[in-house]
Amino acid sequence: MSAQESWFATQEQQAENRIIQLQGALEEDRKAAEALGVTINGIRYSGDPSNRAALMEVVQFAREAQLTEFTAWKDSDGQFHANHPLSEVEQALHSIAQRRGALIALEGQYQAQVVAGEIDSIEGLSWEA
Repeated sequence: MSAQESWFATQEQQAENRIIQLQGALEEDRKAAEALGVTINGIRYSGDPSNRAALMEVVQFAREAQLTEFTAWKDSDGQFHANHPLSEVEQALHSIAQRRGALIALEGQYQAQVVAGEIDSIEGLSWEA
């Protein structure tokens, strides 16, 4: 390898680096779309990892305590709700999981298109799931 070759990446290396960069950006966009979460009866539930864990924890607690509602509930937008039904929290958790699965599948499709050279920018990609 010549000195000049060691300083400059080959076109193949540049293409590979671009694919890696786009794949990383796709994952970031998917995670941002996940974090938006879902809205059930006007109440938003974030889909970010910490909120998913908190929802699972509170559902488990409520089931063990045989609760059917929460005296006070603080939603993902910081609003408080009195006598919030457990069933809505369970529905939100289920909907978040379904949406997350759909977004991961969409990310996989986009990743395959990147590798195939069909996508060279993530601008304007839809994350509707």
